[in-house]
Amino acid sequence: MLARQHLLCATGIVLLTACSAGSNSGSETCQPNDQDGIVGSNVTVLLSVSDTGFAVGGVNSGSMQPNVAVQNTSTVKLTISNVGSRPHSFRVGCRPTELPASCPQMSCFPDTANVPALEPGERATVTFETPAVEGEYPFTSDEPGDEALLGQFVLL
Repeated sequence: MLARQHLLCATGIVLLTACSAGSNSGSETCQPNDQDGIVGSNVTVLLSVSDTGFAVGGVNSGSMQPNVAVQNTSTVKLTISNVGSRPHSFRVGCRPTELPASCPQMSCFPDTANVPALEPGERATVTFETPAVEGEYPFTSDEPGDEALLGQFVLL
């Protein structure tokens, strides 16, 4: 049973050392629930950022939707374009895991998902894997004056 717990903890994105290695109860694992039973995919996301907000699909898509819905544990290729008149960055926040106390309490995107400030007209592409914990992860630009530029990754 203990070996099974280690396997469950090691196969998630959570750290093995944060799991309850000494418990023989078998009742707590660090594996998050998956509501839809679907994990992983390969997704390409085009995102533009202007002086007034984020838009999914790029500047000419007609969509001003600042939310990106993807499956958990997906490989995402994100291209972000600055269509504004000043620099903008891209930072994804964390969310509580709602896992047992012996497990990590926060779930975060990897650092490779964040994009440093882009000058007007610049674009950048990053590739990363989304966390296993489903839910909403806020993103924003952390440049001065960009406090109102908000969006979110919604992991299904």
